[in-house]
Amino acid sequence: MEKGRTIIVGAGGFGRELVNWARDCHRAGTLPPVAGLLDDNPRIMDGFSYDVGLIGAPVDFVPMPGDQLLMAIGMPAIKQRVAEMLTARGGRFASLIHPTTVIAGSARIGEGLILCPLSLVSADAQIGRLCSINALSSIGHDVRLGDYSTVSAHVDLTGSVAAGRSVMIGTGAKVLPRVKIGDGATIGAGSVVYRTVPTGRSVYAQPAKLLA
Repeated sequence: MEKGRTIIVGAGGFGRELVNWARDCHRAGTLPPVAGLLDDNPRIMDGFSYDVGLIGAPVDFVPMPGDQLLMAIGMPAIKQRVAEMLTARGGRFASLIHPTTVIAGSARIGEGLILCPLSLVSADAQIGRLCSINALSSIGHDVRLGDYSTVSAHVDLTGSVAAGRSVMIGTGAKVLPRVKIGDGATIGAGSVVYRTVPTGRSVYAQPAKLLA
């Protein structure tokens, strides 16, 4: 494990999750200790009891040698903008691969990938730069997932799905084999997607209805 410190970019709910997962990785010897978080909201962690806190806002942060950044911003467009700003200052984005994750030996993963507990990346899948795969999600064989995309918890991308850049996939969504998802598309929570989603479009399942 390299010397230095882990800095989490984003201190919302996902950022607080990453504090915990990064500590698991530190115990496993794959990440330096967590030193703090970056966020625009100086009060975002009020009411939470953590022994690490905010270092400051991303716009003011200057990386130090040895810093390893973890991206905890879910919205793809904001994620890309903040990542480009920090990279231009010399920031280096590390990957968080939780010890319970399963990655096929033939899969290819990009820089700054977040793989949360019990996630799976199957044979010959290709995942781009600064993607996030939340807990209990499955990236099937031959899936392509573009840069800056976010896959929420309990998602299943089945075999040969081709998803573009900056795709947002909500909790519990299922994408059936060989479906194509265009750049910047949004898949709503609980959706079952069985045909192409055009670039920039959103699809959502029917919401639950009150029956009694």
